[in-house]
Amino acid sequence: MNLELSPKEFALFKNLIYQEFGIALSERKKTLVQTRLRKWVQSLGLPNYEALYKHVEQNPHELVLLADAITTNVTSFFREESQWLFLEKHIPKTYSKTKRLRIWSSACSSGQEPYTIAMFLQEILPDAHTWDIKILATDLSYDILKKAQQGHYRAKDLEGMPKKLMNKYFSKTPDGLYAISKQLKEMIVFRSFNLVTGNYKLFSRPFDCIFCRNVMIYFDKPTQEKVIDNLVNLISPKGLLLIGHSESITRHDARISSVSPSIYEKRGA
Repeated sequence: MNLELSPKEFALFKNLIYQEFGIALSERKKTLVQTRLRKWVQSLGLPNYEALYKHVEQNPHELVLLADAITTNVTSFFREESQWLFLEKHIPKTYSKTKRLRIWSSACSSGQEPYTIAMFLQEILPDAHTWDIKILATDLSYDILKKAQQGHYRAKDLEGMPKKLMNKYFSKTPDGLYAISKQLKEMIVFRSFNLVTGNYKLFSRPFDCIFCRNVMIYFDKPTQEKVIDNLVNLISPKGLLLIGHSESITRHDARISSVSPSIYEKRGA
């Protein structure tokens, strides 16, 4: 069995990954791709990486497994503290009259982001039970979405979270994990969606807030611009787009303006 990824095989996967996920891989990523795909080749009993490529071509439903293999799902609760401080003032001030919120966590990974959003809203809105709140959480990977929907986390995943919130929104399971409360789960709908190739026309109504954090780092400039354009189209006037603190929107877009580092507001109608 040849487990050395040849230049030809790397080119095949590089083009497929870009075409399907918008992820641009440089030559420096060849070793990473080889390492990530080796177990998959071995588990299928294939002779080389080209055979794996043909397997994925013949079984397009397994493209999500390819996405799992070459991306890293790193997330945590209450990530990007400055954004939550901004939202703590912005949301009550902007939406207290209508008491209606539509939020999209567009790369939710294992669920920490959407559950943080739900927890956060319960904490900052004393009358949250009277609000019409819907949170959509999407990701490429079906496996990671299953974990998110289950909502079971290790003690390590909750490090840094105030004890008050742990006691209020989590319960200990017999196997030593922490299960998210039913109250928060009921606020969230989980779905699979590809930000690069997905059909944005599926979203019939705009969102008041879209989280798309630490996703753009995987894309080249044209793909970034395409994704941002689609996201901005789906934001309501005065709504927000939140990206990662290490990311920025470099192309001028007259529809949005920066209101805080990594936070952009859509101009009013």
